[in-house]
Amino acid sequence: MQTYAQSVAVTGKVTSAEDGFPLPGVTVKVKNGTAAVSTNNDGIYRINANRGQVLVFTFVGMVKQEVTIGTNATINVKLATDAGTINEVVVTAFNINRDKASLGYSAQTIKGDEVAQTQREDFFGGLQGRVAGLSVNSTNGNPGASAQIVLRGFTSISGDNNALIVLDGVPINNSTLNQTSQLVSGAANRDQDYSNRAMDINPADIETYTIMKGPEATALYGSAGAGGAILITTKKGKTGNTAINYSNSFRVERLNKFPEIQTVYNSGSNGVFASSTIFNGPKYLPGTQIYDNFANFYRTGFSQKHNLAFEGGTDKFTYRWSNEYSNQQGVVPTAAYKRISSRLTGSAVVSPLLKVTTTFNYINSTNNKVNKGANGTLMQLTRFSPAFDIRQYQNPDGSRLLHYTTIFSEYDNPLWDVNKDPAIDKTDRVLANVNFNLTPTKWLNINAIFGADVGSNTGVQVYNGQSYKGSGSAAAPTGGYILNYQNLAKIYNGTFTASAKTKMGKGFSGTYILGYTMNSFNSNTTSQSGTNFYDGNFYSINNTLPTTRTAYLSVIRYNNLGAFAQAILGYKSLLYVTLTGRVDATSRLYPSLDANTGTTATAHPTFAYPSASLAFNFTEIDVIKNALPWLDNGKLRTSYALTGKEPYKEYALGTNYVSAVTTGGGYALSVNGGNPNLKPETSKNFEAGIELSFLKNRLGIDFNYYNLTSVDQIINPRLSYASGFVLELLNGGTVRNRGYEATITGAPIRTKDFNWDVTLNYTQNRGTVISIANQLPELYDSDTWVVGNLRSAASPGSSTGNVTGTRFDRNKAGQILINPTSGLPTVSDGTFYPIGDRTPKFTAGLINKFRYKRFNLSFLWDLRYGGDVINDTEYEIYTRGISTKTLDREVPRVITGVLNDGLQNTDHPTPNTISVTPYANSVYYTTNVAPEMFVEHNIKALRLRDATFGYDFPPATLARTGVIKTLSVFLTVTDAILITNYSGTDPESNATNASAGGIGGYGIDYGNVGKPMGFNLGLRVKL
Repeated sequence: MQTYAQSVAVTGKVTSAEDGFPLPGVTVKVKNGTAAVSTNNDGIYRINANRGQVLVFTFVGMVKQEVTIGTNATINVKLATDAGTINEVVVTAFNINRDKASLGYSAQTIKGDEVAQTQREDFFGGLQGRVAGLSVNSTNGNPGASAQIVLRGFTSISGDNNALIVLDGVPINNSTLNQTSQLVSGAANRDQDYSNRAMDINPADIETYTIMKGPEATALYGSAGAGGAILITTKKGKTGNTAINYSNSFRVERLNKFPEIQTVYNSGSNGVFASSTIFNGPKYLPGTQIYDNFANFYRTGFSQKHNLAFEGGTDKFTYRWSNEYSNQQGVVPTAAYKRISSRLTGSAVVSPLLKVTTTFNYINSTNNKVNKGANGTLMQLTRFSPAFDIRQYQNPDGSRLLHYTTIFSEYDNPLWDVNKDPAIDKTDRVLANVNFNLTPTKWLNINAIFGADVGSNTGVQVYNGQSYKGSGSAAAPTGGYILNYQNLAKIYNGTFTASAKTKMGKGFSGTYILGYTMNSFNSNTTSQSGTNFYDGNFYSINNTLPTTRTAYLSVIRYNNLGAFAQAILGYKSLLYVTLTGRVDATSRLYPSLDANTGTTATAHPTFAYPSASLAFNFTEIDVIKNALPWLDNGKLRTSYALTGKEPYKEYALGTNYVSAVTTGGGYALSVNGGNPNLKPETSKNFEAGIELSFLKNRLGIDFNYYNLTSVDQIINPRLSYASGFVLELLNGGTVRNRGYEATITGAPIRTKDFNWDVTLNYTQNRGTVISIANQLPELYDSDTWVVGNLRSAASPGSSTGNVTGTRFDRNKAGQILINPTSGLPTVSDGTFYPIGDRTPKFTAGLINKFRYKRFNLSFLWDLRYGGDVINDTEYEIYTRGISTKTLDREVPRVITGVLNDGLQNTDHPTPNTISVTPYANSVYYTTNVAPEMFVEHNIKALRLRDATFGYDFPPATLARTGVIKTLSVFLTVTDAILITNYSGTDPESNATNASAGGIGGYGIDYGNVGKPMGFNLGLRVKL
């Protein structure tokens, strides 16, 4: 007689054994199969399985329960509260699952839906404030803006500090196009923005984020993970009949804060009218119409987002096919970001020993950008006279409407700029991976992951022939400018791990892991530029004068190999020791022929580093457990690691020939000299922490202290021109980052109808430059030298957030020296002094979640406390007489100081008594100016980053439809409240884009458009 497995639809309800309340989000899985579902908001589940199979019920903070399926198709389960969280599993590096109890480092996990509900286009914007130790600093509030994603501070002075992004075990490309090194223009990385490629990921596809920032965690990823890693696990299909999930969101947004400009005084100087963008002239004549050009320029942004997903399967095969359409129209006219994403994931149990999961994701995006910085829309707006209507920007014949002078010297009306000077980036990208998981025995697991990340990016940047930046000069008109680029980036990754588990004697266990990784990065960027359009409104490189055309090819190509071994030794659930060793080999340290000397450097392409951690779960000791019954879980942990970091440029060991874009073309020696002695940057990383949970896990504390010292810094200083080169990569300098992190979780209220959960994330980091090579007084970033004599620079003994600038001349007593003739200060010393520190004293994020019956409310307050912001926007509008701070110009004043009359350093210097009236002496606003005047100190900013109010419809109501399984509606508000003592538009500013190395333009506000306030209305439905 033959018997066959009988499939049944098992349903039931999962509740808390403690209070009988339903538990939403409980995972119900068929043991040794792929079928898995989650309970809904009422604790109800439904899963297809065979009689005799075992259902496993798991939920964080609850004891796992297994139930065998018998004749009854209804199985109700009550889960008991776990005395600790030692059974919780955390996904770590290379998709290695580990018990949380065994981790000797911090690894915070965030649910993907929590981030997705913020309705932001990028996931990293939604993580801000939700993770201790994470800093996300976007360049501006426009769609598609790039962002720095940094864990535990800026550790490299000149290199990349962004965290590694890992998607389903595969590192992906998160680079940002670098104008200086990759494009024919060679421009500084501040006037154009390019999205970092992590923006391509649809937040709605993400199941969880695991933040790896501890020493042992980063050591596993080697050089690529030196700045920490964000591990993303995407959503997979669930068993059962095909389910259809649809969600949408419609958003309106408005900018509500602008620079404060005066509308009293007309253009000119010394109180005399003149047509210009300097507003030190007479008062506007009575009856002059004053336009609110900020209101007339900015628009109400509108966005829409749609997500449609299909999922289903059996215990042998599951699938999920998700699709996204997102279209964001920003507050700046023409600024927009559109993304289309389609992602297909399938999981198959090929045999009881082998499971295969594969994913294919296609993304298409278009970013319509606007200029930023000196010729960005905000600075253009401030320079535009309020006596003219900004909406009138062109003549009837289509030419630029001018008010002052010629096209060569008059700044653009920003409406002309956004309509006539397009900048568009387009991306086609494929992310694919396959994961083989083989379990030949109960104690051995073999895993292989192969991934491909192939992206094609094309872009165009245009300045119309009549635009300020496209016209040239009267003596040498350029008649327009166009730059095209085409970038093809290919990344191939492979990871192989073998994990063996053993038990040794009574209570002892061991897990041993061997791994091998490979990474190949190949990026080719071709760019072309030309001027002198034949047809002024036809933007094509073929429409330019052939003799003006130039082209450039940028090749970034490197390979990495790595091998690692890890041993996890445990005693019961009490004590775990983890030892790890890794060896990396990088082509960036492979010897290259020096084109200048004809010699080849000695090969040192490999470097190795160890790590160790200890986890002590002291509440597993019976004496402590009995003495402190209110303490559910307690763990002490510590870890230490060395991490190597390869050079951030290729072919750095030898001087190379590069493509010449000047007259004659061909190849020429690079301005970068080779350094055959270059070696990896090394970080010494120590962490210690404690985890505590109390009162049946109603209160939890996770506290960390870390000290990260990065030595042999790889920097790119300027050389003496006598060397024949301008720059050289070399080792030198030490940077130390140390700080504290704390995450406090609480559940103050738990009743049948009302729940309240709260999370507080606290971060305090201090980065210090201990030394710089060759005793350099400072190492500055020229891209941040945007206006005046102020720039980002690293100086020995200073903070990593240091800014330097020139100062007024002073006598030996520190008094300002005044010119005896003009009564104004003098600046003859070209030395740059430390004048500000952009590093906050601490940051904090407070998350509150409320649920009352079927209503829910959550919101995040994000606090930045301390640190300086450089208000370069105010710097420029002040010196142009545009700022409201110049309204007292008719009031005479005497500048405090002493005369530079030869007596300034005597015991009796001459006090200044010379009166100056700025209205009649406009140079007051350019001479009586020092960069430190525009460094706003000790800035505090409290922001309501997001708030969501939602309602879930009752299942009984939806059951009447016969189609709808779940339905919810929501209202999400973003950036609705900003309370700050910063006088500019937004203290969260960046004068460069994310491609800048080191700290870049973080905390420098120059023409930055702030974050608009947004209102999102949407629904989620499951069929």
